[in-house]
Amino acid sequence: MNREEYMKLLKKQLRKLPKEDFNKAIAYFEEYFDEAGAENESQAIEDLGSPQEAAGQIICDIAIHNTKEPAGGMKKGMNAVWVGILAVFAAPVALPVLLMCILCMLMLALIAVVVILCVFAAGASVIVAGPISILGGISVIVENAAAGLSCLGYGLMGIGIGLLVVYGMYHLCRKIINGLVKLFGNMVEKRGEKHE
Repeated sequence: MNREEYMKLLKKQLRKLPKEDFNKAIAYFEEYFDEAGAENESQAIEDLGSPQEAAGQIICDIAIHNTKEPAGGMKKGMNAVWVGILAVFAAPVALPVLLMCILCMLMLALIAVVVILCVFAAGASVIVAGPISILGGISVIVENAAAGLSCLGYGLMGIGIGLLVVYGMYHLCRKIINGLVKLFGNMVEKRGEKHE
């Protein structure tokens, strides 16, 4: 492997870094090779290790540096968070951590779906119980006016509350779906910008 091949692989490994950090890292490695000279190129590559190892080390170094220096603004703060995430995934435990994160996200999504379905089912059952209570109230209103009116009131109230719950869950689901669409759209858009 020569310098050009090494740098090409290194750039591929570091491409997800924020632009400023990427440029600093590449400048560091270019300077390292320049100081080593063409005659010591193979020794420099051996000293640096594989491009994957070198990239992992530089990402970890940037993440450590970012924890010591407070971020100047929102953008720098988000870049620091991103580098920290990259550093976690550059570590040798990245695959199990990634798998665990994916499983946790899937479990949280499953729990959210189950909770929404339960609340929706509860609202629907109250809607169904409302007319039954109204019919019960009509059937006893002649014998006991207070009990009949109470059943009518509970039935109407049940229908109203059930409709509000079902309507609210419907809008909550729409907002969640729209939010996910925007999130994935932004992710795809950013990925497309990086490839241009």
